[in-house]
Amino acid sequence: MIPFLILATVLVAGALLLVVPPLLGGGSRAREQAHRQRQAETVLVVLREQLAELEAEHAAGHIAEADYQRSREELEQRALEEGRAAEGGADLRPARKWAVAVVVALPALAVLFYLALGEPRGLDPAQIAAQEEHQITPEQMSALVAQLAQRLEREPNDVEGWMMLGRSYSMTNDLEGAAATWRKLGAKIPDQADILADWADLLAGAAGGKFDGEPDRLIRRALELDPAHLKALALAGTAAFQREDFAAASAHWERILANMDPGEGVYGAVVASINEARAKGGMPLLEAAGPGAAPTGGSGGKGPRRGGAGAEEALKVSGRISISAELAAQVEADDTVFVFARPLEGGMPVAALRLRAGDLPASFSFENAPRMSKGPLPAQLSIGARLSKHGEATAQAGDLEGEPVNVAPDAANVEIVIDRLRN
Repeated sequence: MIPFLILATVLVAGALLLVVPPLLGGGSRAREQAHRQRQAETVLVVLREQLAELEAEHAAGHIAEADYQRSREELEQRALEEGRAAEGGADLRPARKWAVAVVVALPALAVLFYLALGEPRGLDPAQIAAQEEHQITPEQMSALVAQLAQRLEREPNDVEGWMMLGRSYSMTNDLEGAAATWRKLGAKIPDQADILADWADLLAGAAGGKFDGEPDRLIRRALELDPAHLKALALAGTAAFQREDFAAASAHWERILANMDPGEGVYGAVVASINEARAKGGMPLLEAAGPGAAPTGGSGGKGPRRGGAGAEEALKVSGRISISAELAAQVEADDTVFVFARPLEGGMPVAALRLRAGDLPASFSFENAPRMSKGPLPAQLSIGARLSKHGEATAQAGDLEGEPVNVAPDAANVEIVIDRLRN
């Protein structure tokens, strides 16, 4: 009885933790929406700066009328798009009354529903002791699994049933039964990556860990349906490793690694598997990355994939920004700090970030920042920062600036120090 009550309390508390924070404006959705709006507002500020520069160039006669009109239309269109992003989104203001109502009502409703639909006598220790004499035996479990397989023969489109059947065979370790069922019903299986990967795993286990034949076919189909499916990628890597295609094994596992946080417990194990394949294939080893970074490979080898053609164009510059001790006294916590990524020859920024001066020193990354210009990235970018005393991206006297740093689009550990006053 005590374990049940503890579990029920934990489940109710978990439900409240999922529901109440968004009502109070503290959910991930609210934070994500606020982040998108801040980034959109930053882009709008920079676009206004670009429009002012364009007007000045036109007034000075440095730009032809046709080029001026085309550039102005592009800026106006971009501003409209970002304006909709800044104004859009659901109303995410805190709903405290609803939060209080949920906190009070949810536990009460859970108790009422259990009393009405549950089995309160199941909390009685005497009842529990009596039921322990009637545990399901392995034979009974096998019979239940067989009944489920027969039902699926009549209802082959029952996706949940197929998932349950595969998991049941895994739990009972009945690999022969799984193989026999596949021979009978396999052609009727729904075309879904989760189900295909589970059955590939079962069939490979029934074949002594070999993936030749049907398991390989199922894995390939699962990856056609979902190229990022983690279990299918893991199985594909294992199958390639068995075939001694170590480059393919490493490539499949690296795609798993690209979606993992280096802080996860299994991250190191995945890196170790990749390095085993790379060592056997004569490729340079990966270096385990720190939190928030991606693993790196030696030069000349097949490093981690970046997701296909064009992925190398992703802007991934990251680093750290700080203010020199000499200027720290001139900074207020609510001052705005803009970080720009521009082509070396100047012009419109590729992307921009906005930070709060009170949070410095702080890390920054352009990986999720909206692009402000289209087309391929230049081989080198100029990364600069400006602390605005007026909250505007347009440079003004009295702003604090840092010396721009020229880096590659995927550079990491970039250090920017705001250390001079703009006159």
